[in-house]
Amino acid sequence: MATAQQTLIPAQDKSRLKREFRKHLKTDVTLRFFTQRPSPIAIPGRDCRYCPQVQQLLEEMTALSPKLTLETVDFFAEQEKARTDGVSRVPAVLLGMESGGRVRFYGLPLGYELPVFIDSVKAVSRGVTRLSVNSRKQLRRVNRPVHIQVFVTPGSEVSAGMALLAHAMAVESRHIVADVIEAEEFPDLVRRYGVRQVPLTIINEFSTVSGMVGEEEFVEKVLQAGVQQPQES
Repeated sequence: MATAQQTLIPAQDKSRLKREFRKHLKTDVTLRFFTQRPSPIAIPGRDCRYCPQVQQLLEEMTALSPKLTLETVDFFAEQEKARTDGVSRVPAVLLGMESGGRVRFYGLPLGYELPVFIDSVKAVSRGVTRLSVNSRKQLRRVNRPVHIQVFVTPGSEVSAGMALLAHAMAVESRHIVADVIEAEEFPDLVRRYGVRQVPLTIINEFSTVSGMVGEEEFVEKVLQAGVQQPQES
């Protein structure tokens, strides 16, 4: 586990990220971080083991570009803001509050999930993703709310692929919210959804995708949940 003296982003990676952010970030991106403030008293149900590390990671990252801003919110002290943003647990990071904060990460994004987080920051800033032209066109048909939850672990490269696709869809459509959830940090959600392996993707609570699927199939699943056909008169 990292200590306060250790950096979560190695020096050589910071230099590379500075160059990447300078090249790829077009508009400002606010990272809204819901956390638990340190307390000398242990309160049952309010333990956030990874909140300090997430804060450290975000501070290191936002220091690499003037276009990145970190906003820290005390989850328990500012419950109204949490409810408004649809945040029910910590640590949670919402990317791009300027565009609604639909791209979200729950937990500490390390391992294979750190590149996902960085790529999502760049996509939010640019307003465009790596999805195919056809996928972007199809996602414009989404006309009702879609909530995507992708359960991942830092050591799962396959999980990273699904996380990238989910976040890209949230960038492309204002009707889509995509949560990438670090499964090991949220055992209550793992039990609720019966997560036995990752990636596991839940769409609007009723549609489940196990493992990695291709972009076209994933988009089709989202369309099934998010396209309301006009009623015949």
